Amino acid sequence: MSYSVKRSRCKQFFRVMRITTLLLFVFIFCMHAENSSSQNVNVTIKRSNTELENVLNDIEKQTDYLFIYNKFVNVDRKVSVNLKKASLEEVLANLFAGTDVKYSVDGSYILLSAGGTTTTIPLSAQQGKTVSGVITDINGEPIIGANVVEKGSESVGTVTDVDGKFTLALDKPTATLVVSYIGYLTKEVPVGSQSVLKIILSEDTQNLEEVVVIGYGSVKKSDLTGAVGSIQVDKVQGISVKSVDQMLQGRTSGLYMVQNSGMPGASSTVRIRGGNSISGGNEPLYIIDGMPVYPSADASQTALSPLNSIPTSDIESIEVLKDASSTAIYGSRGANGVIIVTTKKGKSGKTSVAFDAYWGIQNIYKKYDLLDSRSFERLANEALVNSGGAAIYDESLIPATTDWQDLTSNKNALTQNYQLTVSGGNDKTTFLTSFNYFDQEGVIKASEMKKYAFRANIDHKISSTINLGLSLTMTKVDNNRVGNSVLQSRLTTPPNLPVMQDDGSYTFSDNNGVITFDNPVGVINEKVDWHTSFRSLNNAFVEWNIIKGLKFKSSFGIDIDYATNKSYNPRSVYSGSQKSGEAKKVSNNTYTWINENILTYTNTWGVHSFTGMVGYTQQQSTYDGFNAGSYGFLNDNLQMNNLGSGTTYTAPGSEVKKWALNSYLARVNYTVNNKYLLTASIRADGSSRFGSDNRWGYFPSAALAWRASEEPFIKDLNIFSNLKPRVSFGITGNQDGIGTYPAYALLGSNGYVAGGDKVTGYYPSQVANTNLKWETTSQFDAGIDFGFFNNRLTVVIDGYYKKTRDLLLKVKVPGSSGFSSGLKNIGEVENKGFELAINATPIEGDFTWNTSLNLTYNKNKVLDLGDVSFIYPSQPGQDETGIHLGRIIQVGQPLGTFYGYVYDGLFSTTDDIASSAQPTAKPGDIRYKDISGTDGVPDGVINDLDRTIIGCAQPKLFGGFNNTFSYKNFDLNVNTIFTIGNDVYNGTRVTMENMQGSTNMFASTMNYWTPDNQNAPLPRPLRSKAVMRVSNQYVENGSYLRFQNITLGYNVPAEFLNFTKYVSGLRVYASLQNFFTITSYSGDNPEVSKYGQDNLGAGYDAFSYPFAKSVLFGLNVKF
Repeated sequence: MSYSVKRSRCKQFFRVMRITTLLLFVFIFCMHAENSSSQNVNVTIKRSNTELENVLNDIEKQTDYLFIYNKFVNVDRKVSVNLKKASLEEVLANLFAGTDVKYSVDGSYILLSAGGTTTTIPLSAQQGKTVSGVITDINGEPIIGANVVEKGSESVGTVTDVDGKFTLALDKPTATLVVSYIGYLTKEVPVGSQSVLKIILSEDTQNLEEVVVIGYGSVKKSDLTGAVGSIQVDKVQGISVKSVDQMLQGRTSGLYMVQNSGMPGASSTVRIRGGNSISGGNEPLYIIDGMPVYPSADASQTALSPLNSIPTSDIESIEVLKDASSTAIYGSRGANGVIIVTTKKGKSGKTSVAFDAYWGIQNIYKKYDLLDSRSFERLANEALVNSGGAAIYDESLIPATTDWQDLTSNKNALTQNYQLTVSGGNDKTTFLTSFNYFDQEGVIKASEMKKYAFRANIDHKISSTINLGLSLTMTKVDNNRVGNSVLQSRLTTPPNLPVMQDDGSYTFSDNNGVITFDNPVGVINEKVDWHTSFRSLNNAFVEWNIIKGLKFKSSFGIDIDYATNKSYNPRSVYSGSQKSGEAKKVSNNTYTWINENILTYTNTWGVHSFTGMVGYTQQQSTYDGFNAGSYGFLNDNLQMNNLGSGTTYTAPGSEVKKWALNSYLARVNYTVNNKYLLTASIRADGSSRFGSDNRWGYFPSAALAWRASEEPFIKDLNIFSNLKPRVSFGITGNQDGIGTYPAYALLGSNGYVAGGDKVTGYYPSQVANTNLKWETTSQFDAGIDFGFFNNRLTVVIDGYYKKTRDLLLKVKVPGSSGFSSGLKNIGEVENKGFELAINATPIEGDFTWNTSLNLTYNKNKVLDLGDVSFIYPSQPGQDETGIHLGRIIQVGQPLGTFYGYVYDGLFSTTDDIASSAQPTAKPGDIRYKDISGTDGVPDGVINDLDRTIIGCAQPKLFGGFNNTFSYKNFDLNVNTIFTIGNDVYNGTRVTMENMQGSTNMFASTMNYWTPDNQNAPLPRPLRSKAVMRVSNQYVENGSYLRFQNITLGYNVPAEFLNFTKYVSGLRVYASLQNFFTITSYSGDNPEVSKYGQDNLGAGYDAFSYPFAKSVLFGLNVKF
């Protein structure tokens, strides 16, 4: 059934994959063919006025020969040579013509002598005595290009290859090697009697200059003036993380992430320093390899993170830009923060191959305890009798119980991931390609995601001044989903009903015909809901180093995003039977291109350092959507593959939308004496989305920092290895989440049938507003960076305040306009808080302990809503009659506020009722507090005026605590995340404790009120919906501490891999994911957001897809 749905798309995708792979490997083959041909005795050298030693090194690199010479040969002599594919003899004759240097070839050695002396091959070389080994860092990763020199003999030396290995012929049998590499402490190693060495270099934490990627460039971390969080990707890649966005959770301060659902492929909600907008977007801007990439919307309009298109093993670094000085360079897209992802690239040297894989099983984290058939019938009878009806079940019988939870659960759901990476290159061209396959079965049957990804990064030097680069990513995702009907009915379907009737049909009504429902087993077995997406990210650049310090880079990127949904609701399930089967096809295609042109100048004179950047960018995006459907099928055989076989067609829909953005930008970085730092930037954005009066927006920023630790009076304290206070201010904007044409007058269409013909008419559907403009966010940040004990302990503290003005909200307009509402810039929201990030290495050696802790406190508040003090989110504008999921937007309160009645226990006696505001109640009913009337004081009536603030979904404090322990070849990673002070509205409980007796409920509902059980927590059973009021009865503490990942790994020693010359490294590991959560929340998962990235629907749980715990086993192999 699913094969027919996916067949054509799969064929098309794999055809593209095959062609691309073939072309890529032809390119790699040609490149290596060129590299191999350079290993003969013909050499090409072009040098002008350079030392002779440099030319000799060039010859050694292009041949198998090694030069040996004595002190009488002047290798510092200036020479010029320009020979192409010349013989070795011709080159040597050219170099030494007119000098007293004599040369001779002896085996693989070229001997040079001068001044009447004779040069001979060293004894160690004559005897073939060599020393070899491997150089790694403390984590066992090979160090490529490390210098290995024999102490006291500067002419005897080599560098390590792509695997960190070296081989060196020694002058002295008992030599000492001097090993060095940039960023690491130089180490001297006596050879002694050893012939094979394993050398470990430690980082020079005092002098190591970490580079941080920022918008349109990079800076040394010591020169950073803004608030930027860097994810330690190498730490995360040692564990099995299913998606890139999960790599972010709990890893840096200021970033709050919620995995909205346990469904495979589900989106996450990401907030950086709180939510700024009410109706606009709150997700950060994502930059992948310099290219802005937007969340894709699948055919069901579910937002999907752009990070899902990148396999986790392909990530080189992730930076989170938080303050305005860091994000203002992105202007109208920077208000919500920016996440910059840089993928891995190839390195020159031998081609390397890596294979990463993991396998595992998932199971539902929590199974609910529900009523069995006997308890269900007893409670149902009680509800009917209490409502004035008669009992319908014979309680003397013991009916069979159907465990709908068990029948719909996918036990030991398989998860598997495979990635093959090939990289390498030469001095001109480097490449990296990867192939990834990921398959995750859901813990609910019929839910699954399969992802196929191909990625390539290629860089090529045309000349010493011009570089080219190409980045290509193709991702195909097949996703089968189960809808809300299954997630709810697997819990609520009465347990006394069988799955199938005697005639072989699925049961979809109770024995008395009181309720009808979608049989969850039937829906799982018969319904089709297949989503397919294909995304291709392509970015090419040319970089021209015009003169020293002046560089121009131009890039062009294309983002192609296709999404389709094919669904069929069959006649065999209740909802499908109402229309005799219903089929739908939906297609959403988005095409985005961007061109960026950046000119950068860098110069240093005296104590001054300067980097200036100017740029121009342009971007355009086109969306093309289509949907069609039909119902009324004779049978279910054709499903959605022939819409024309349905007897009734739903009206097809289609639309095309475009938007464009033109921008000018500039930034200056200025440093004095390597201590006083200034960063200033400005960006001008022109957007097609806004009115003619406000089409352009301007977004400036400035930041100052002082490297106080470089001051002599601070150095003399011998306390700080780093001390840097900093301050910044800037303005950013937001244009997301408000549609494509919010400022324009639009026309809609409608029609009617007259005389058998359809007549179509057009009408104004949206009022124009030429004054519409950006939401603007101003942000002030003050921070300080500490480093102690050569930065083995670092502490970063930030405090911030940001205010968003000119919120884009729908407001009421005069009825004479013909419209009920329109979009307008009104309202303000603020976020203020502080962040703390601590990184430490308390123990270092054979046993090493690395630990990090990050904490964030953020307080969000609505400051202004124009002419009103509150808005109900369910209504456009200021309509005060509706309520949406118990939500309210109110001045003085944070976004995500719960609003409802206050639960005041249960009535026990008629006297209690007589003196209450609920005179029609009976003993055992819920009592609500009478809070207010029209004059603000209790009025003896329970109505809408008695609703109040009952909770908030936003945490007061959140963060992560991560630890890595390593002992020799073993490593243990323990990652925890936590929130404090957030509430969850448990909408599942509202239904599962409704006490109506028509659907199944929690087993705890048997402890309900009766005259003999007046202290019971739940009201008497009743077929009234009054017990389902939104109240604080269902608001629970959502704080939690979760052990997100526990991974134990083992690096197989090199000596155990000597049986094969192909494997250079092997690591095996086992992981427990989401196995332990400490929380008082009674539901499945306190980390939940039923309505996805909607800022107003956060913390709402109503039959959400179950959370999963996983056991995984993996390996990393290097060849």
